[in-house]
Formats: sequence, structure tokens, C-alpha cells
Amino acid sequence: MKQTLLALVALLIATFLSFNQKQARMQSQGQVVRAEMQQMALGVAAQTLQVIRARDFDDATEGVPRDSIVPTSAFTEAPFSTGNDCQAFGGSDACDDVDDFHEMQTASIPFTFPTGKFDFDVDVRVRYVDPDLQSTGGSRSSRKQVIVEVQDDPSSGSPRLPEPIEYSEVISYP
Repeated sequence: MKQTLLALVALLIATFLSFNQKQARMQSQGQVVRAEMQQMALGVAAQTLQVIRARDFDDATEGVPRDSIVPTSAFTEAPFSTGNDCQAFGGSDACDDVDDFHEMQTASIPFTFPTGKFDFDVDVRVRYVDPDLQSTGGSRSSRKQVIVEVQDDPSSGSPRLPEPIEYSEVISYP
């Protein structure tokens, strides 16, 4: 009887240790997956910023020769229009200058790799900032901060990123 109880206790201890080891391995793998998802999200954010950076600074600067300077007072007033469905991300609106991307419709951008792809939801905010990179409260300036938020597609069930990745860059007009 004692031997049977000792064997049962040893079996319980072995099972408990095995369970803890597997649980630690699962947590480690989860952290690796989250880190990889963050890297992919950063790639999507950088790609999105490249698309936006390639556009004109403002409606007022479209078609203006590079050696000409448009006065700040001619720039689009804040708040910027919202809800554009930008062609650059599969929509129907031109979005030909930086502020056209402000609060655009959420874009679904895929990150492809050899064995598949992940879709990320991308949201963009644009605001004028001063030389210290603080919001100007809507007054026009020669600097616009573009803030990109990227989240893995929540429609896939449970997102792998606990919160969206936020990436920003300031675009200046000469």
C-alpha cells in the first residue's frame, strides 16, 4: 500500500513538472510569435509611410515647381477631411497629398512571406506640428506628423498583438 501511494505521488509530481515545462514552452513560443508579428506590423507601417511620403505635402503644393515656395497660409486648414478610401490601398479616392490620408477608411494591407500572408488593419492620422514636434492645435505649419496604427486583422479571431503598433514620422515642406 505504501509503495502504491509513493508511486502515485511520484507520478503526480512528474506530471506536474511536465505540465509546467510545457506551459513555459508555450509562453515562450507565444512571445516569439508576438515579436514576429510586431516586426511584420512595423514593416507594414514603414511601407505605408513610404506610400504617404511619396505624395505632395499639401493640395497647395501640387504641381508647384520645386524651386518655388508656397506660403504656409495657403496650406489646407485643419481639421482635415476624413473617411477617404485611398486608391493607394485599394480604394477609389485619389489621396494625392499627405493630409488626404487623415482618418482614411481602415485599410487592410497584407504582409506576405513564402508560406502565406497575414493581413493587418492600418489607420492613419495626420496633424500639423511645430518645430518641437508638438501639435499646433490645428494652426498650419510646414510640418505634418503622420501617425500610422497597425493591428493584425481582428476578424481572424483573437489578435496576436495585444495592442496596435504605432509608428510616426514628421514630413516637412521646404
